[in-house]
Amino acid sequence: MKQKLKSSEIGDTTRINTYIALAKKYMSIDLDTFNLYNHTALKLSLKNKEHRLARIYSNTGLGYIYASQIDSARYVFDKALDILDRKDDKKVRAAVYSNYGMSYQSSDDLEKRIAYNLKVIDLLADNPHNLSLAHYNQGIIYGQADLFELSKKHLKIAYAKGKDGINQRSEGLALMGLGHIFMVEKKLDSAKLYLQKGLVLCEETKNPQICYAINDKLGLLYTELGQYNKATPFFLEAKDYANVRKDDRDFASSFVNLGYNELKRKNYQKSIEYFKDYERFYNKTNGSVMLDVNAYRFWSEAEANAGNLAESNKLLRKYTDVKDSLFSEKNRNLLVEAETKYQTEKKDKEIAEQKLAITESKSRTRTMTILIVSLLLGSILLWFSFSQRQKRMQQQLVSIEREQEVRTLESLMEGEEKERLRIAKELHDGVNGDLSAIKFKLVSLLETNNTVINEAVTMIDNSCEQVRTISHNLVPPSLRDFDLLEAVETYCNDMNAIHKPEITFQHVGDAIVLDKKQEANVFRIIQELVTNSIKHAEAKEILVQLSNVEGNLQFTVEDDGNGFDVENTKSDGIGMQNVRSRVAYLDGILDIKSDTKGSSFTISLNDQTKNT
Repeated sequence: MKQKLKSSEIGDTTRINTYIALAKKYMSIDLDTFNLYNHTALKLSLKNKEHRLARIYSNTGLGYIYASQIDSARYVFDKALDILDRKDDKKVRAAVYSNYGMSYQSSDDLEKRIAYNLKVIDLLADNPHNLSLAHYNQGIIYGQADLFELSKKHLKIAYAKGKDGINQRSEGLALMGLGHIFMVEKKLDSAKLYLQKGLVLCEETKNPQICYAINDKLGLLYTELGQYNKATPFFLEAKDYANVRKDDRDFASSFVNLGYNELKRKNYQKSIEYFKDYERFYNKTNGSVMLDVNAYRFWSEAEANAGNLAESNKLLRKYTDVKDSLFSEKNRNLLVEAETKYQTEKKDKEIAEQKLAITESKSRTRTMTILIVSLLLGSILLWFSFSQRQKRMQQQLVSIEREQEVRTLESLMEGEEKERLRIAKELHDGVNGDLSAIKFKLVSLLETNNTVINEAVTMIDNSCEQVRTISHNLVPPSLRDFDLLEAVETYCNDMNAIHKPEITFQHVGDAIVLDKKQEANVFRIIQELVTNSIKHAEAKEILVQLSNVEGNLQFTVEDDGNGFDVENTKSDGIGMQNVRSRVAYLDGILDIKSDTKGSSFTISLNDQTKNT
């Protein structure tokens, strides 16, 4: 029999619920008031049979995070989880996991952050209100690791769910996040579109957290556009909203952005003063890695331009140390692996459910078979119905497994293209820049008329040209900016200029229309086949032909080289394996012919690929 609550206990329960609701209301408005209401709820809950104590511990830990007391935050999160192990509440557990992930936001342990947030997404599948915020957090983690496509995917989910009126806070933060990602990608028009929507939402809600985030990023946008006077009021507005919330982390970030704006305006001393203000608030937060990265980078540049080279070098070393720790390739790979693992486990769960359903169906079929003997024709028809259902489920299982294989292959190819882009950028922006700097210093010495220095300058020019060629081969600008035909023709012309075999390009029939992913795969196949002919075939002539006649799309690479054994697939190197994988992804057919007179590779694409 349930024990009845005393009237005083009923009154305390009502008060606890009220204080929790008030704390939630002030969480994004005023952190001091949030902590006050939450602490009052905690005292009452400890006196009154721990009513809603797990929720209160979760909010208490959040307050500790805002105060940069991370160990205390994790201590109360563990206490909340102990309570939930005895009496689980999925919604509260998700809140604890979400806050636990936030406790790692000032460290380089991105794997734990994403692991906790994926748990939240799983728990909140049927809770759109909080699920939108979970997807926002996931998008921010990926954005901080420069995994922009994954970041935009989750931020757009958060925005879509928030836009439906489910969660205006996550809607506003998602608009800020999308604006920031497009800004980093230099797609400033798209960034402005999202941030202006966020500004409208700020004016509607007057929510300090949303208004801080949107004004902060609008200031950065106008700084990037070179409209420095227009940027300053947005930064100052953001700082005022940070002051309203009494959030030292946001306040410190505002000074970083003001310093960056003055740096761009070449007001170096004023920029340095803002960075010193930043450091004062930064120290109050016990350190935030993400702020650390941007602040020390820009501060170093300001000191260098002001002539303080020693101070600039010291700040630059701080920036490099933190950047290497946070944005290491290991951490980026861990995030991609975590997302892939999550998607794979989700798909495996669907497959397991299908297999279980098939097993259960088989069991029912066996039972019905026994009844068929006595029920004659009617039972036979019933058995036939179950059998058909089983076949359909098996076909669905095959379809799901095939879809998983295609997605895995597509992820690998997208990862390869991203890695090519990264290497190309590093070659162009890093190595090429260093060579140019060395050339500049050597040229300054040419007054000595030293022949050796002249030769060194010529060698550096050749090295720069080689780096530029490698960079363009990794990510051809013609493929990015134009279509497949122009990209392949440009590639053939470039290869003609640097290699002995004569490479001829031909296009037959109608224009070829493919989406960018398919164009990239076709281009990589042609690039691999031409490279193989140059390296291994000892050919004098190479023909590259793209044909689209009466809807039949083919592309061919032929050479007059020494040929090879087509049947000996074991001799395939990594290049040919890559070609076969890409052809399979395009759902195409690869036909290879080779003899002593040369080799021919013809790839035919099916109707579905052409019509995409």
